[in-house]
Amino acid sequence: MDLKLRGSVVMIVGATAGIGAATARLLVAEGARLALVARREAELNRVCRELVAAGGDVLALPGDASVGGALDAAVAKAVTHFGMLHGVVVVAGPINARAQLHELSDQQWELYFRQGLMISVAACRAAVPELLKTAHSAIVLTSAYSVRAQKPDLVAYTAFKTAIVAVSKNMAKTYGGRGLRVNCIAPGVIEKDPQNTRELARRYGVTEARARYEYVHREYGMNVALERAGRHEEFAAPIAFLLSGAASYVTGALLNIDGGTDF
Repeated sequence: MDLKLRGSVVMIVGATAGIGAATARLLVAEGARLALVARREAELNRVCRELVAAGGDVLALPGDASVGGALDAAVAKAVTHFGMLHGVVVVAGPINARAQLHELSDQQWELYFRQGLMISVAACRAAVPELLKTAHSAIVLTSAYSVRAQKPDLVAYTAFKTAIVAVSKNMAKTYGGRGLRVNCIAPGVIEKDPQNTRELARRYGVTEARARYEYVHREYGMNVALERAGRHEEFAAPIAFLLSGAASYVTGALLNIDGGTDF
């Protein structure tokens, strides 16, 4: 299916691995031009070389997105380089300290605020004026399945992932009349690296296909209908769809990509 993304300019925040890198690969295959933001410069350059070898038009923008002003600078460089901006994807937002509410310090809450919420806010704040210059533009932000399935040791993570959902819906209503669509994905269990998969398979005596699911099922009580974790490309495809004209009447949505997780 041609998503009609050829020639469009998309900025991805958090592009060196996992869902971000998989999304970059898919968008290059669809003919999009990419500005990739990540703090691990060596990894970012490796991904960019791979994408260029595949025929991509890619701009590397190394930097820590959680630092004030970093994303303003990234958007400015992307627009200077490509002349325009059509889409933004934010997948950055790691899980930091796992602890119950009474165990979390102000500093730990602040870290989640900066890395879990403000990266998305800063990316959107910097990009919206440029996105509104085009007739049709789109933003895709990343929440988490856990906003609907609270876990005691993920209270800070979930609080700010919930805030991202609210920001996404607000922007959809605020800017929809000017051609900007804003949607949010809620990933469930995600495969990590092959080494982690092999280790979990040996630990639990299961196939590699089931290994990550077996871990979250036993350790966190999660039940997933497909009984496996999602592959990175399985999250990239819905992101690409939400960026594309094929989703031209989709905005303000929170899309579960979770293999049928039992909330």
